Amino acid sequence: MDHADHGASGADGPACAADLTHRILARVPVGMGPEAVVVDPVGGCAFVACSRSNGVTAVDLERAMVRWRAETGREPIPLIHDAPTGRLFSADARSDTVTVLRADTGERLAQVRVGEYPSGLGYHPGLRRVYSGDTAAGTVSVLDVDRMELVGTVPAELGAGSIAVDVTRGRAYVANFMSASVTVFDAQTLQPLGLLPAGNGPCKVVVNPVADHLYVANSLQGTVMRISLATGEAIDELPVERAPVGLCVSPDGRWIYVCNRGAGTVSVLDAASGRESHRIQVEQAPGDCAVDPRTGRLLVSNAGAGTLTIVDRPWLSGPAPAATHPLVGRPLPAFALPDAHTGQVRTTREWAEKKYVINFFASW
Repeated sequence: MDHADHGASGADGPACAADLTHRILARVPVGMGPEAVVVDPVGGCAFVACSRSNGVTAVDLERAMVRWRAETGREPIPLIHDAPTGRLFSADARSDTVTVLRADTGERLAQVRVGEYPSGLGYHPGLRRVYSGDTAAGTVSVLDVDRMELVGTVPAELGAGSIAVDVTRGRAYVANFMSASVTVFDAQTLQPLGLLPAGNGPCKVVVNPVADHLYVANSLQGTVMRISLATGEAIDELPVERAPVGLCVSPDGRWIYVCNRGAGTVSVLDAASGRESHRIQVEQAPGDCAVDPRTGRLLVSNAGAGTLTIVDRPWLSGPAPAATHPLVGRPLPAFALPDAHTGQVRTTREWAEKKYVINFFASW
C-alpha cells in the first residue's frame, strides 16, 4: 500500500497514513476492544480477538481488509491458531469457555467449559495441547487440540493468565497477575515445577527460543523482565513506557516488541543488549502484537481504537530510505567500446536479452 495514501476506504477497509518514520501501512477497523493477534502466514490472514464485540475478526493481510467476523463467547481475550487442523481457539473470559472456530470461514466447531475467567492461552503443537490460564480460579485448564475436549487441570496462583511454552524443554510458564509470580509446569505430565518471581502485574509471558529467554511484561511497573530458560534466574528488567500488556518476538529472535497500553506506543527492544532501539506510535491502548513471518510486518491491536495497525519493517527507525536512482529498472543505454585485447569495437547489442556482468576497472 502506498505510504502517501490517506483516508478510509469503507466500513471494512483500512485508513492509511503517511508515517514514514515507522512506515505505518494501514489501520484496519476490526471491532471493539481488540486484544490478541495471531497470524496464518500460509493463508495470508491475521485473526484478532475483539473482547467487546464478543467475536473474532479475520483480516486479509494483502488487501488490509476484513474477510469474516465470527461470534465466540463473551469477552474473548487470547487466541491460538493451530495450523495442522486450521482451527482457532479463543478463551472467552466472561463465559468461562474456549471457543473453537474454523480459521477459513469462522464456523463454530465447539465450545469447551474451562475454569473461571480464562484470560490467557498457551500452545504446544507437538503435544497437540492448548493451555488456558483461568484467572479467577488460579488454575490452568488443558485441552486436547484434535479432540477439542478438556484433558486436565494444573494448579497455578491467583490471576493465572498468559501462558508461554518452551517446546525444547517441554515446560510451560503461567503469568499470575495478582500474585506477582510465574508458575512453571511440565507441559506433558502437567506436574508443577515451581514458581519464578515476577514484577507487579505480570500480564504477558513470551519465550524467545533463539536467545533462550523468557520475557515477562510487568504492566504495573512498566518493565519487561528477562529470565534465563536454562536456569530460571532473572537476568534483568528492561524499562519501557506505561502499562506494557502485550509482547511478541521477531521470528529471528532479534527484536522484542512491547505494547505499552498506557502510552499508545510499541517499544522495540534489542534482544541481545536489552536496550530500547525506538518506539512506534500506534493508536489508543495497544493490547497485543504479532509478526507476519512472510513479510516481517508487525501487527498491533489497538483496544481503545478498535483497529489493527500494520507496520512495515518495524525494526527500522529514522526517516525512510532515499528513493532509488531514476535509471534503476530502465533498459541499459546502448554504447560501444573497443576490446582491450583485439581492438575490435564491441557493442551492447551483442548481449541483448542476455545476462552479463560488466567489470569497470581503472589502473593508476
